[in-house]
Amino acid sequence: MEARLAQMQASLQFLDTLYRARQVEVFNLQSKLMTFANSAQSEKIFGPSTTMTPEVVQLLKNLTGTKAASGLDPRNLQPQSLPFIYQLMPHLLDDAYSLRPAYHMRGSRQLADVVIGIPTVRRDKESYLMVTLTHLISGMTEADQNETVIIVMVGEADLEFVINTAKKIETMFPKEVESGLIEVISPSPSYYPDFDSIEPTLGDSSKRMRWRTKQNLDTIFLMAYAHSRGTFYLMLEDDVIAKKNYMQDIKLFTASTTISTPQWFFIEYCVFGGIGKLFRSADLVHFITYVQLFYTNMPIDWLLESYLADKVCSIYKTSKECAKSKTEIRPKFKSSLFQHIGLYSSLKGKIQKVQDSRYGKLPGFYPHQNPPLQSIHNDIEEKADHTIRRAYNGETFFWGLKPKKGDVIEFVFQKPIVLERYTFRSGNVDHASDKFYDTYVEVQPVAGNYSVVDGFDEFGLADGYLKREWGPLNAIRLRVNRDSTFWVILSEHLLGHSERGTFVVSVSVYSVVDSFDEFGLADGYLKKEWGPLNAIRLRVNRDSTFWVILSEVCL
Repeated sequence: MEARLAQMQASLQFLDTLYRARQVEVFNLQSKLMTFANSAQSEKIFGPSTTMTPEVVQLLKNLTGTKAASGLDPRNLQPQSLPFIYQLMPHLLDDAYSLRPAYHMRGSRQLADVVIGIPTVRRDKESYLMVTLTHLISGMTEADQNETVIIVMVGEADLEFVINTAKKIETMFPKEVESGLIEVISPSPSYYPDFDSIEPTLGDSSKRMRWRTKQNLDTIFLMAYAHSRGTFYLMLEDDVIAKKNYMQDIKLFTASTTISTPQWFFIEYCVFGGIGKLFRSADLVHFITYVQLFYTNMPIDWLLESYLADKVCSIYKTSKECAKSKTEIRPKFKSSLFQHIGLYSSLKGKIQKVQDSRYGKLPGFYPHQNPPLQSIHNDIEEKADHTIRRAYNGETFFWGLKPKKGDVIEFVFQKPIVLERYTFRSGNVDHASDKFYDTYVEVQPVAGNYSVVDGFDEFGLADGYLKREWGPLNAIRLRVNRDSTFWVILSEHLLGHSERGTFVVSVSVYSVVDSFDEFGLADGYLKKEWGPLNAIRLRVNRDSTFWVILSEVCL
Protein backbone atom coordinates (compact mmCIF):
# COMPACT_ATOMS: atom_id res chain seq x y z
CA MET A 1 0.00 0.00 0.00
CA GLU A 2 2.83 2.41 0.89
CA ALA A 3 4.53 1.75 -2.46
CA ARG A 4 1.27 2.45 -4.28
CA LEU A 5 0.83 5.72 -2.37
CA ALA A 6 4.41 6.72 -3.23
CA GLN A 7 3.71 6.07 -6.91
CA MET A 8 0.52 8.14 -6.73
CA GLN A 9 2.41 10.97 -5.05
CA ALA A 10 5.01 11.00 -7.82
CA SER A 11 2.24 11.01 -10.43
CA LEU A 12 0.54 13.95 -8.70
CA GLN A 13 3.82 15.88 -8.69
CA PHE A 14 4.16 15.25 -12.41
CA LEU A 15 0.58 16.39 -13.08
CA ASP A 16 1.21 19.49 -10.99
CA THR A 17 4.19 20.26 -13.23
CA LEU A 18 1.96 20.03 -16.30
CA TYR A 19 -0.61 22.27 -14.60
CA ARG A 20 2.03 24.91 -13.82
CA ALA A 21 3.19 24.81 -17.45
CA ARG A 22 -0.36 25.62 -18.57
CA GLN A 23 -0.52 28.39 -15.93
CA VAL A 24 2.58 29.96 -17.47
CA GLU A 25 0.91 29.93 -20.88
CA VAL A 26 -2.21 31.62 -19.45
CA PHE A 27 -0.04 34.16 -17.63
CA ASN A 28 1.83 35.02 -20.81
CA LEU A 29 -1.48 35.48 -22.64
CA GLN A 30 -2.76 37.76 -19.86
CA SER A 31 0.41 39.85 -19.99
CA LYS A 32 0.04 40.36 -23.74
CA LEU A 33 -3.62 41.35 -23.38
CA MET A 34 -2.78 43.80 -20.62
CA THR A 35 -0.16 45.42 -22.80
CA PHE A 36 -2.81 46.36 -25.37
CA ALA A 37 -5.60 47.21 -22.94
CA ASN A 38 -5.83 50.48 -21.03
CA SER A 39 -5.53 50.42 -17.28
CA ALA A 40 -9.28 50.78 -16.69
CA GLN A 41 -10.14 47.90 -18.98
CA SER A 42 -7.41 45.69 -17.54
CA GLU A 43 -8.70 46.27 -14.02
CA LYS A 44 -12.22 45.35 -15.09
CA ILE A 45 -11.02 42.18 -16.77
CA PHE A 46 -8.37 41.00 -14.35
CA GLY A 47 -9.07 42.98 -11.16
CA PRO A 48 -6.48 45.06 -9.31
CA SER A 49 -3.02 43.57 -9.23
CA THR A 50 -2.55 44.40 -5.53
CA THR A 51 -4.98 44.00 -2.61
CA MET A 52 -4.97 47.22 -0.57
CA THR A 53 -6.04 47.64 3.04
CA PRO A 54 -8.08 50.72 4.05
CA GLU A 55 -4.93 52.16 5.61
CA VAL A 56 -3.06 51.93 2.32
CA VAL A 57 -6.00 53.54 0.43
CA GLN A 58 -5.99 56.48 2.87
CA LEU A 59 -2.21 56.80 2.58
CA LEU A 60 -2.43 57.00 -1.23
CA LYS A 61 -5.05 59.77 -0.97
CA ASN A 62 -2.71 61.78 1.21
CA LEU A 63 0.10 61.27 -1.37
CA THR A 64 -1.93 62.27 -4.43
CA GLY A 65 0.27 63.84 -7.10
CA THR A 66 3.53 62.41 -5.76
CA LYS A 67 5.89 59.93 -7.40
CA ALA A 68 5.31 57.57 -4.50
CA ALA A 69 1.60 57.33 -5.30
CA SER A 70 2.20 56.69 -9.02
CA GLY A 71 4.14 53.54 -8.21
CA LEU A 72 0.91 51.51 -8.22
CA ASP A 73 -0.27 52.73 -11.65
CA PRO A 74 -0.54 49.58 -13.85
CA ARG A 75 0.55 51.59 -16.87
CA ASN A 76 3.96 52.03 -15.22
CA LEU A 77 4.37 48.38 -14.29
CA GLN A 78 6.13 45.91 -16.57
CA PRO A 79 6.13 42.16 -15.89
CA GLN A 80 9.53 40.64 -15.31
CA SER A 81 10.99 38.95 -18.38
CA LEU A 82 10.63 35.18 -18.23
CA PRO A 83 12.14 32.79 -19.06
CA PHE A 84 15.76 33.78 -18.53
CA ILE A 85 17.03 31.25 -21.06
CA TYR A 86 17.43 33.94 -23.71
CA GLN A 87 19.63 35.98 -21.38
CA LEU A 88 21.72 32.94 -20.53
CA MET A 89 21.87 31.65 -24.11
CA PRO A 90 21.45 34.75 -26.31
CA HIS A 91 22.32 32.87 -29.52
CA LEU A 92 18.82 31.35 -29.35
CA LEU A 93 17.41 34.76 -30.31
CA ASP A 94 18.99 34.44 -33.77
CA ASP A 95 16.26 32.03 -34.86
CA ALA A 96 12.64 31.96 -33.72
CA TYR A 97 12.67 28.15 -34.10
CA SER A 98 15.93 27.51 -32.21
CA LEU A 99 14.13 25.68 -29.38
CA ARG A 100 11.87 23.67 -31.67
CA PRO A 101 13.01 20.21 -32.81
CA ALA A 102 14.08 20.14 -36.46
CA TYR A 103 12.95 16.50 -36.66
CA HIS A 104 10.44 14.44 -34.70
CA MET A 105 9.37 10.84 -35.35
CA ARG A 106 6.75 9.66 -32.88
CA GLY A 107 3.83 7.30 -32.50
CA SER A 108 0.53 7.83 -30.74
CA ARG A 109 1.69 7.52 -27.13
CA GLN A 110 1.19 10.62 -24.98
CA LEU A 111 2.16 10.03 -21.35
CA ALA A 112 4.20 7.29 -19.66
CA ASP A 113 5.40 6.20 -16.24
CA VAL A 114 9.08 6.24 -17.28
CA VAL A 115 10.71 8.22 -20.06
CA ILE A 116 14.15 6.92 -21.13
CA GLY A 117 16.34 9.59 -22.70
CA ILE A 118 19.15 8.52 -25.04
CA PRO A 119 21.27 11.20 -26.73
CA THR A 120 23.28 9.96 -29.71
CA VAL A 121 25.69 11.48 -32.22
CA ARG A 122 27.77 10.32 -35.15
CA ARG A 123 30.68 8.28 -33.77
CA ASP A 124 34.20 8.02 -35.10
CA LYS A 125 34.38 4.23 -35.40
CA GLU A 126 31.42 2.28 -34.11
CA SER A 127 27.76 2.93 -33.27
CA TYR A 128 26.23 1.00 -30.38
CA LEU A 129 22.73 2.52 -30.55
CA MET A 130 20.94 -0.52 -31.99
CA VAL A 131 22.53 -2.83 -29.42
CA THR A 132 21.42 -0.43 -26.68
CA LEU A 133 17.83 -0.26 -27.91
CA THR A 134 17.67 -4.03 -28.32
CA HIS A 135 18.79 -4.56 -24.73
CA LEU A 136 16.42 -1.94 -23.33
CA ILE A 137 13.39 -3.38 -25.10
CA SER A 138 14.19 -7.03 -24.39
CA GLY A 139 14.74 -6.17 -20.70
CA MET A 140 11.13 -5.00 -20.29
CA THR A 141 7.92 -6.96 -19.87
CA GLU A 142 5.03 -6.20 -22.21
CA ALA A 143 3.39 -4.18 -19.42
CA ASP A 144 6.60 -2.20 -18.94
CA GLN A 145 6.75 -1.44 -22.66
CA ASN A 146 3.20 -0.08 -22.55
CA GLU A 147 4.16 2.30 -19.72
CA THR A 148 7.49 3.54 -21.14
CA VAL A 149 8.71 5.94 -23.82
CA ILE A 150 12.26 5.74 -25.19
CA ILE A 151 13.32 9.05 -26.74
CA VAL A 152 16.41 8.98 -28.97
CA MET A 153 17.80 12.47 -29.49
CA VAL A 154 20.14 12.71 -32.50
CA GLY A 155 22.42 15.64 -31.77
CA GLU A 156 23.53 16.31 -35.34
CA ALA A 157 22.88 19.20 -37.73
CA ASP A 158 23.17 16.84 -40.71
CA LEU A 159 19.49 16.14 -41.46
CA GLU A 160 20.37 13.26 -43.81
CA PHE A 161 22.17 11.49 -40.95
CA VAL A 162 19.21 12.16 -38.63
CA ILE A 163 16.68 10.73 -41.09
CA ASN A 164 18.86 7.69 -41.84
CA THR A 165 19.19 7.00 -38.11
CA ALA A 166 15.42 7.25 -37.66
CA LYS A 167 14.83 4.98 -40.65
CA LYS A 168 17.25 2.39 -39.31
CA ILE A 169 15.44 2.43 -35.96
CA GLU A 170 12.05 2.10 -37.67
CA THR A 171 13.33 -0.77 -39.84
CA MET A 172 14.73 -2.68 -36.87
CA PHE A 173 11.91 -1.86 -34.40
CA PRO A 174 8.76 -1.25 -36.52
CA LYS A 175 6.27 -2.38 -33.88
CA GLU A 176 7.92 -0.32 -31.14
CA VAL A 177 7.96 2.83 -33.30
CA GLU A 178 4.34 2.36 -34.38
CA SER A 179 3.18 1.87 -30.77
CA GLY A 180 5.00 4.98 -29.59
CA LEU A 181 7.52 3.12 -27.43
CA ILE A 182 10.40 4.70 -29.44
CA GLU A 183 10.58 8.30 -30.59
CA VAL A 184 13.35 10.17 -32.40
CA ILE A 185 13.97 13.90 -32.14
CA SER A 186 16.73 16.22 -33.28
CA PRO A 187 17.32 19.88 -32.34
CA SER A 188 17.56 22.74 -34.78
CA PRO A 189 21.13 23.64 -35.81
CA SER A 190 20.47 27.13 -34.40
CA TYR A 191 20.04 25.59 -30.93
CA TYR A 192 23.82 25.33 -30.72
CA PRO A 193 26.07 28.37 -30.18
CA ASP A 194 29.29 29.17 -32.01
CA PHE A 195 31.49 26.75 -30.06
CA ASP A 196 34.67 28.46 -31.26
CA SER A 197 33.63 31.61 -29.38
CA ILE A 198 33.46 29.81 -26.00
CA GLU A 199 36.48 30.25 -23.78
CA PRO A 200 37.94 26.89 -22.62
CA THR A 201 37.80 26.09 -18.89
CA LEU A 202 39.43 23.50 -16.60
CA GLY A 203 42.56 23.60 -18.78
CA ASP A 204 40.76 21.56 -21.47
CA SER A 205 41.65 21.77 -25.13
CA SER A 206 39.20 23.56 -27.43
CA LYS A 207 38.23 20.18 -28.91
CA ARG A 208 37.28 18.69 -25.55
CA MET A 209 35.62 21.97 -24.56
CA ARG A 210 33.35 21.90 -27.63
CA TRP A 211 32.53 18.24 -27.03
CA ARG A 212 31.48 18.56 -23.37
CA THR A 213 29.64 21.85 -23.96
CA LYS A 214 27.59 20.26 -26.76
CA GLN A 215 27.00 17.18 -24.60
CA ASN A 216 25.55 19.43 -21.87
CA LEU A 217 23.27 21.18 -24.36
CA ASP A 218 22.12 17.84 -25.80
CA THR A 219 21.36 16.57 -22.30
CA ILE A 220 19.13 19.49 -21.31
CA PHE A 221 17.39 19.68 -24.70
CA LEU A 222 16.38 16.05 -24.24
CA MET A 223 15.36 16.64 -20.62
CA ALA A 224 13.31 19.72 -21.55
CA TYR A 225 11.39 17.75 -24.17
CA ALA A 226 10.97 14.64 -22.00
CA HIS A 227 9.96 16.26 -18.70
CA SER A 228 6.32 16.62 -19.77
CA ARG A 229 6.08 13.10 -21.18
CA GLY A 230 6.22 10.95 -18.05
CA THR A 231 6.40 10.71 -14.27
CA PHE A 232 10.07 9.70 -14.15
CA TYR A 233 13.04 10.36 -16.41
CA LEU A 234 15.84 7.81 -16.83
CA MET A 235 19.12 9.27 -18.10
CA LEU A 236 21.11 6.89 -20.32
CA GLU A 237 23.71 6.95 -23.10
CA ASP A 238 23.73 5.27 -26.50
CA ASP A 239 26.33 2.62 -25.66
CA VAL A 240 24.95 0.54 -22.78
CA ILE A 241 23.41 -2.86 -22.18
CA ALA A 242 20.80 -3.56 -19.51
CA LYS A 243 20.15 -6.40 -17.12
CA LYS A 244 17.10 -8.56 -17.66
CA ASN A 245 13.97 -7.17 -15.97
CA TYR A 246 15.81 -3.93 -15.15
CA MET A 247 12.58 -1.93 -15.36
CA GLN A 248 10.91 -4.03 -12.67
CA ASP A 249 13.93 -3.50 -10.40
CA ILE A 250 13.76 0.25 -11.05
CA LYS A 251 10.06 0.53 -10.28
CA LEU A 252 10.24 -1.54 -7.08
CA PHE A 253 13.34 0.19 -5.71
CA THR A 254 12.06 3.65 -6.62
CA ALA A 255 8.78 3.02 -4.80
CA SER A 256 10.51 1.74 -1.65
CA THR A 257 13.08 4.56 -1.75
CA THR A 258 10.37 7.19 -2.06
CA ILE A 259 8.92 5.86 1.21
CA SER A 260 12.24 5.66 3.09
CA THR A 261 13.93 8.71 1.50
CA PRO A 262 11.18 10.97 0.11
CA GLN A 263 13.57 13.90 -0.48
CA TRP A 264 15.75 12.06 -3.04
CA PHE A 265 16.79 14.07 -6.10
CA PHE A 266 17.97 11.21 -8.30
CA ILE A 267 18.47 7.48 -7.82
CA GLU A 268 21.62 5.90 -9.17
CA TYR A 269 21.15 2.65 -11.09
CA CYS A 270 24.67 2.73 -12.56
CA VAL A 271 27.82 4.28 -11.13
CA PHE A 272 29.37 5.21 -14.49
CA GLY A 273 29.14 8.89 -15.53
CA GLY A 274 25.69 10.03 -16.62
CA ILE A 275 24.26 6.52 -17.08
CA GLY A 276 21.31 5.12 -15.13
CA LYS A 277 20.28 8.27 -13.22
CA LEU A 278 16.52 8.34 -12.47
CA PHE A 279 14.85 11.71 -11.79
CA ARG A 280 11.34 12.77 -10.97
CA SER A 281 10.26 14.65 -14.07
CA ALA A 282 8.90 17.40 -11.81
CA ASP A 283 12.46 18.09 -10.60
CA LEU A 284 14.07 18.34 -14.03
CA VAL A 285 13.26 22.00 -14.62
CA HIS A 286 15.49 23.02 -11.68
CA PHE A 287 18.44 21.02 -12.96
CA ILE A 288 17.91 22.22 -16.55
CA THR A 289 18.08 25.83 -15.33
CA TYR A 290 21.23 25.03 -13.36
CA VAL A 291 22.93 23.55 -16.44
CA GLN A 292 21.91 26.59 -18.48
CA LEU A 293 23.90 28.68 -16.02
CA PHE A 294 27.04 26.54 -16.11
CA TYR A 295 26.92 24.52 -19.35
CA THR A 296 30.30 25.86 -20.48
CA ASN A 297 31.98 25.33 -17.11
CA MET A 298 32.20 21.56 -16.64
CA PRO A 299 30.98 18.15 -17.92
CA ILE A 300 27.45 16.95 -17.20
CA ASP A 301 28.44 14.39 -14.54
CA TRP A 302 30.38 17.12 -12.69
CA LEU A 303 27.36 19.40 -12.93
CA LEU A 304 25.25 16.69 -11.29
CA GLU A 305 27.71 16.54 -8.40
CA SER A 306 27.86 20.33 -8.17
CA TYR A 307 24.08 20.62 -8.12
CA LEU A 308 23.82 18.08 -5.30
CA ALA A 309 26.46 19.98 -3.32
CA ASP A 310 24.62 23.27 -3.79
CA LYS A 311 21.38 21.68 -2.56
CA VAL A 312 22.64 20.12 0.68
CA CYS A 313 26.12 21.43 1.49
CA SER A 314 27.05 24.67 3.19
CA ILE A 315 30.29 26.45 4.05
CA TYR A 316 29.91 25.19 7.60
CA LYS A 317 29.90 21.50 6.67
CA THR A 318 33.05 19.44 6.43
CA SER A 319 33.72 17.49 3.24
CA LYS A 320 32.75 14.30 5.08
CA GLU A 321 29.44 15.81 6.21
CA CYS A 322 28.80 17.14 2.72
CA ALA A 323 29.41 13.70 1.17
CA LYS A 324 26.98 12.14 3.64
CA SER A 325 24.32 14.76 2.87
CA LYS A 326 24.68 14.15 -0.87
CA THR A 327 24.29 10.40 -0.33
CA GLU A 328 20.96 11.04 1.39
CA ILE A 329 19.45 12.64 -1.71
CA ARG A 330 21.24 10.29 -4.12
CA PRO A 331 20.30 6.73 -3.12
CA LYS A 332 22.07 3.92 -4.97
CA PHE A 333 20.72 0.58 -6.10
CA LYS A 334 22.61 -2.43 -4.76
CA SER A 335 24.22 -3.17 -8.13
CA SER A 336 24.48 -1.56 -11.55
CA LEU A 337 21.57 -2.33 -13.86
CA PHE A 338 23.43 -0.94 -16.87
CA GLN A 339 26.86 -1.73 -18.29
CA HIS A 340 28.80 0.66 -20.48
CA ILE A 341 30.04 -1.10 -23.65
CA GLY A 342 31.35 1.71 -25.85
CA LEU A 343 35.07 1.67 -26.53
CA TYR A 344 35.11 4.67 -28.88
CA SER A 345 33.75 7.83 -27.30
CA SER A 346 31.52 10.31 -29.11
CA LEU A 347 34.54 12.61 -28.68
CA LYS A 348 36.48 11.74 -31.83
CA GLY A 349 39.76 9.99 -31.09
CA LYS A 350 39.02 9.28 -27.42
CA ILE A 351 39.26 5.63 -26.35
CA GLN A 352 37.44 4.61 -23.17
CA LYS A 353 38.14 1.13 -21.85
CA VAL A 354 34.96 0.76 -19.78
CA GLN A 355 33.56 -2.14 -21.76
CA ASP A 356 31.69 -5.42 -21.42
CA SER A 357 34.02 -8.38 -21.93
CA ARG A 358 31.38 -10.35 -23.88
CA TYR A 359 31.93 -8.19 -26.92
CA GLY A 360 35.33 -9.75 -27.60
CA LYS A 361 38.74 -8.34 -28.36
CA LEU A 362 38.80 -5.21 -30.49
CA PRO A 363 41.29 -4.70 -33.32
CA GLY A 364 44.68 -3.16 -32.56
CA PHE A 365 44.96 -1.51 -35.98
CA TYR A 366 42.88 -0.50 -39.00
CA PRO A 367 44.45 -1.30 -42.41
CA HIS A 368 43.90 0.71 -45.60
CA GLN A 369 45.29 0.60 -49.10
CA ASN A 370 47.23 3.82 -49.43
CA PRO A 371 48.88 5.39 -52.51
CA PRO A 372 52.06 3.65 -53.78
CA LEU A 373 55.27 5.07 -52.39
CA GLN A 374 58.68 5.78 -53.78
CA SER A 375 60.24 5.64 -50.33
CA ILE A 376 59.66 5.84 -46.59
CA HIS A 377 62.05 7.60 -44.23
CA ASN A 378 61.73 6.89 -40.50
CA ASP A 379 63.93 8.23 -37.67
CA ILE A 380 62.09 6.35 -34.90
CA GLU A 381 63.55 3.01 -33.87
CA GLU A 382 61.13 0.20 -34.80
CA LYS A 383 60.09 -2.68 -32.56
CA ALA A 384 60.51 -6.15 -34.10
CA ASP A 385 58.07 -6.75 -36.96
CA HIS A 386 55.99 -3.63 -36.30
CA THR A 387 57.73 -1.61 -39.00
CA ILE A 388 56.36 1.53 -40.61
CA ARG A 389 56.50 -0.19 -44.02
CA ARG A 390 54.35 -3.13 -42.88
CA ALA A 391 51.95 -0.75 -41.13
CA TYR A 392 51.60 1.35 -44.30
CA ASN A 393 50.80 -1.82 -46.24
CA GLY A 394 48.02 -2.73 -43.76
CA GLU A 395 49.77 -5.77 -42.27
CA THR A 396 50.14 -4.57 -38.66
CA PHE A 397 50.52 -1.41 -36.60
CA PHE A 398 53.73 0.61 -36.36
CA TRP A 399 55.40 0.45 -32.94
CA GLY A 400 58.43 2.57 -32.22
CA LEU A 401 60.66 3.37 -29.28
CA LYS A 402 60.38 6.75 -27.56
CA PRO A 403 60.27 9.45 -30.27
CA LYS A 404 62.70 12.35 -29.89
CA LYS A 405 62.41 15.97 -30.89
CA GLY A 406 63.17 16.32 -34.60
CA ASP A 407 62.26 12.72 -35.49
CA VAL A 408 60.45 12.42 -38.81
CA ILE A 409 58.36 9.77 -40.58
CA GLU A 410 58.20 10.75 -44.24
CA PHE A 411 56.07 9.17 -46.97
CA VAL A 412 57.28 10.07 -50.49
CA PHE A 413 54.73 9.20 -53.17
CA GLN A 414 55.66 7.27 -56.31
CA LYS A 415 54.18 10.12 -58.34
CA PRO A 416 52.57 13.42 -57.26
CA ILE A 417 48.98 12.92 -56.10
CA VAL A 418 46.07 15.13 -55.07
CA LEU A 419 45.46 14.16 -51.44
CA GLU A 420 41.93 14.84 -50.25
CA ARG A 421 41.98 13.50 -46.71
CA TYR A 422 44.27 11.96 -44.13
CA THR A 423 43.90 10.05 -40.88
CA PHE A 424 46.81 9.27 -38.55
CA ARG A 425 45.65 7.49 -35.40
CA SER A 426 48.22 6.76 -32.72
CA GLY A 427 47.80 4.45 -29.73
CA ASN A 428 45.38 1.54 -29.60
CA VAL A 429 43.06 -0.19 -27.14
CA ASP A 430 45.90 -2.11 -25.45
CA HIS A 431 48.41 0.75 -25.34
CA ALA A 432 46.39 3.98 -25.16
CA SER A 433 49.38 6.05 -23.94
CA ASP A 434 51.65 5.04 -26.81
CA LYS A 435 50.65 7.95 -29.02
CA PHE A 436 52.17 10.95 -30.72
CA TYR A 437 52.53 14.01 -28.50
CA ASP A 438 53.25 17.48 -29.88
CA THR A 439 53.66 16.16 -33.41
CA TYR A 440 52.81 17.94 -36.67
CA VAL A 441 51.44 16.68 -39.98
CA GLU A 442 53.19 18.41 -42.89
CA VAL A 443 52.71 18.21 -46.66
CA GLN A 444 55.08 19.05 -49.52
CA PRO A 445 53.45 20.34 -52.72
CA VAL A 446 55.17 19.91 -56.06
CA ALA A 447 58.01 22.48 -56.32
CA GLY A 448 57.32 23.62 -52.76
CA ASN A 449 58.50 23.29 -49.18
CA TYR A 450 56.91 21.42 -46.30
CA SER A 451 54.01 23.22 -44.60
CA VAL A 452 52.12 22.31 -41.41
CA VAL A 453 48.49 21.31 -42.03
CA ASP A 454 47.57 19.72 -38.69
CA GLY A 455 48.82 18.40 -35.36
CA PHE A 456 47.98 15.38 -33.22
CA ASP A 457 45.36 16.19 -30.59
CA GLU A 458 45.26 15.11 -26.96
CA PHE A 459 43.91 11.69 -27.99
CA GLY A 460 46.69 11.02 -30.48
CA LEU A 461 44.58 11.69 -33.58
CA ALA A 462 45.31 13.84 -36.62
CA ASP A 463 42.41 13.71 -39.06
CA GLY A 464 41.12 16.09 -41.70
CA TYR A 465 40.63 17.15 -45.30
CA LEU A 466 43.05 19.06 -47.50
CA LYS A 467 41.94 22.00 -49.60
CA ARG A 468 42.29 21.64 -53.36
CA GLU A 469 44.55 24.69 -53.36
CA TRP A 470 47.40 22.47 -52.20
CA GLY A 471 47.39 20.74 -55.58
CA PRO A 472 49.47 17.59 -56.22
CA LEU A 473 51.77 16.56 -53.36
CA ASN A 474 55.20 14.96 -53.44
CA ALA A 475 55.12 13.76 -49.85
CA ILE A 476 53.50 13.88 -46.43
CA ARG A 477 55.35 13.54 -43.13
CA LEU A 478 55.01 13.50 -39.34
CA ARG A 479 57.47 15.66 -37.38
CA VAL A 480 58.00 15.26 -33.61
CA ASN A 481 58.52 18.50 -31.67
CA ARG A 482 59.51 17.20 -28.23
CA ASP A 483 60.93 14.10 -26.62
CA SER A 484 58.37 11.55 -25.48
CA THR A 485 58.47 9.39 -22.35
CA PHE A 486 56.30 6.76 -24.09
CA TRP A 487 56.74 4.45 -27.03
CA VAL A 488 54.51 5.23 -29.99
CA ILE A 489 51.98 3.19 -31.96
CA LEU A 490 50.52 4.24 -35.31
CA SER A 491 47.39 2.09 -35.47
CA GLU A 492 45.81 3.67 -38.53
CA HIS A 493 46.94 5.82 -41.42
CA LEU A 494 44.61 6.51 -44.28
CA LEU A 495 45.56 8.70 -47.25
CA GLY A 496 42.57 9.31 -49.51
CA HIS A 497 43.59 10.56 -52.96
CA SER A 498 42.02 11.48 -56.29
CA GLU A 499 42.31 9.57 -59.54
CA ARG A 500 40.66 11.41 -62.45
CA GLY A 501 38.56 13.36 -59.96
CA THR A 502 37.28 10.29 -58.11
CA PHE A 503 37.95 9.88 -54.39
CA VAL A 504 39.74 6.58 -53.79
CA VAL A 505 40.03 4.74 -50.49
CA SER A 506 40.18 0.96 -50.64
CA VAL A 507 41.25 -1.83 -48.35
CA SER A 508 44.23 -3.98 -49.28
CA VAL A 509 43.32 -6.75 -46.86
CA TYR A 510 40.06 -7.77 -45.24
CA SER A 511 38.95 -5.38 -42.48
CA VAL A 512 36.29 -5.85 -39.82
CA VAL A 513 33.29 -3.57 -40.34
CA ASP A 514 30.78 -5.24 -38.03
CA SER A 515 30.08 -8.37 -35.99
CA PHE A 516 27.06 -10.49 -35.15
CA ASP A 517 25.37 -9.40 -31.93
CA GLU A 518 23.87 -11.70 -29.29
CA PHE A 519 20.70 -11.97 -31.39
CA GLY A 520 22.58 -13.23 -34.43
CA LEU A 521 22.26 -10.00 -36.42
CA ALA A 522 24.89 -7.99 -38.30
CA ASP A 523 23.32 -4.96 -39.94
CA GLY A 524 24.65 -1.58 -40.96
CA TYR A 525 25.74 0.89 -43.60
CA LEU A 526 29.17 1.21 -45.22
CA LYS A 527 30.71 4.65 -45.56
CA LYS A 528 31.25 5.93 -49.07
CA GLU A 529 34.97 6.17 -48.31
CA TRP A 530 35.29 2.39 -48.66
CA GLY A 531 34.78 2.80 -52.42
CA PRO A 532 34.42 -0.29 -54.69
CA LEU A 533 34.74 -3.65 -52.92
CA ASN A 534 36.12 -6.91 -54.30
CA ALA A 535 34.40 -9.11 -51.73
CA ILE A 536 32.64 -9.37 -48.39
CA ARG A 537 32.99 -12.30 -46.01
CA LEU A 538 31.91 -13.70 -42.64
CA ARG A 539 34.70 -15.05 -40.39
CA VAL A 540 34.01 -17.29 -37.38
CA ASN A 541 36.20 -16.64 -34.33
CA ARG A 542 35.36 -19.63 -32.12
CA ASP A 543 33.91 -23.14 -32.36
CA SER A 544 30.15 -23.41 -32.01
CA THR A 545 28.12 -26.15 -30.36
CA PHE A 546 25.18 -25.37 -32.64
CA TRP A 547 24.42 -25.60 -36.32
CA VAL A 548 23.93 -22.26 -38.03
CA ILE A 549 21.17 -20.81 -40.22
CA LEU A 550 21.62 -17.70 -42.34
CA SER A 551 17.99 -16.62 -42.78
CA GLU A 552 18.54 -13.30 -44.56
CA VAL A 553 21.28 -11.80 -46.72
CA CYS A 554 20.81 -8.28 -48.07
CA LEU A 555 23.65 -6.46 -49.86
